[in-house]
Amino acid sequence: MYMSRLALLRVVAWCSVSSLGLAALVEGAVAQEIGEGSGSFVFTDPEGNPDRPIKVWYHRPKKFRTSGSVVFVIHGKSRNADGYRDTWVKYAERKQYLLLCPEFSKQHYPYSRHYNLGYMVTSKGQLRDKKKWSFMAIERIFDQVVEANRLQAKQYSIYGHSGGGQFVHRLVVFLPEARFKIAVSANPGWYTMLQDGIEYPYGLGGTAVDEQQLRQSLGRRFVLLLGTADTDPNHKSLRKTPEAMAQGPHRLARGKSFYKGSKLLAKKLDVKSRWRLQTVPGVKHSNSKMSVHAAKLIQ
Repeated sequence: MYMSRLALLRVVAWCSVSSLGLAALVEGAVAQEIGEGSGSFVFTDPEGNPDRPIKVWYHRPKKFRTSGSVVFVIHGKSRNADGYRDTWVKYAERKQYLLLCPEFSKQHYPYSRHYNLGYMVTSKGQLRDKKKWSFMAIERIFDQVVEANRLQAKQYSIYGHSGGGQFVHRLVVFLPEARFKIAVSANPGWYTMLQDGIEYPYGLGGTAVDEQQLRQSLGRRFVLLLGTADTDPNHKSLRKTPEAMAQGPHRLARGKSFYKGSKLLAKKLDVKSRWRLQTVPGVKHSNSKMSVHAAKLIQ
């Protein structure tokens, strides 16, 4: 008898997360049908990290149709996905898309290794199975939401600010096959530079990224969005390790350095890059102000 992918995921989830208890399984193993308005559901990934559930805050406009677009918005270091959702509700209503804001909580994703570095490596620095990366959770949330709500979307758009901007730019680099139409990264604090002579996480050294993957990444539609006033070298959440400081004294400088590196790499690989740098005059480290401009890029 034919079993749908959704039904199969339910079976797999039962086997994978039974230790979490029946209540957790019923609430979060598979994304539920999303009703009109704002709310949340708990996503448990049976194929990735079933012991690390993700609460997904959403907004579905009244006039949203199953043919509409899906947009992910990724929070920063404060893990306030609900606040990011609230900031983006007006944009979702304006363009009539389904808004999804996953929360990588401090309880389940406590360190940068788990969250904005994509949970690519173990605590000992060993590369983890790709299906267990945090980046992959976006792909599977998308799959489950599309199936549970009978949507027609084949791709999604994704935006992240600050720590979320770190997450997004690394997703573009390390998971270029991901199904995003456009990825927008705003005001990241530091980067994984596109140089294999610099060790991960500050560069590609020690990772499995090759030229073919870099070509694919540079060929995706990616926008780096930088506030021209995000120039405080003493910002409380700005990383100040020697490796981060080598990228520049503040976020604006580091972003320009990263983008310059991408242009040099595209020239070296003789590939036409679809990456773009856009600056927002007068804006400091503010998600709400950067979102005004990011929302114009999102379909």
